[in-house]
Amino acid sequence: MTHTASNHDKAYVCLHVFDSLRPVMLVSRSGGDWVFLCGADHEDTPANYRVVGKGHILDQDPTLRELADLAVNWEAERPSINGAWVRRPTSE
Repeated sequence: MTHTASNHDKAYVCLHVFDSLRPVMLVSRSGGDWVFLCGADHEDTPANYRVVGKGHILDQDPTLRELADLAVNWEAERPSINGAWVRRPTSE
C-alpha cells in the first residue's frame, strides 16, 4: 500500500509563515517531513518554528498544491510570490 500525503500530515513552518507575515517561498521534504519557509534566514531552534496540519498551509496559499508530488529529499523554491517553483534535490 502506498501512503498518499494527506492534508492532515504535520508540517513545520517558520514563525513568519505561521503568523502570516510572509508568504511561503521555500518548501522542503528533507528527511520526509514537510517544511514551509519564507526563505529568510532563521536560527535553527524550536522557538522559530511551529507544527501545523499541512492543510492549513495549503488553505492559506493554494499555489502550494502544485508541490503535492514533491519527493522526499527534494525542495522547491520560487523567486517571488507569483514566480514559478524550481525543484531540486536537497543537499544533505
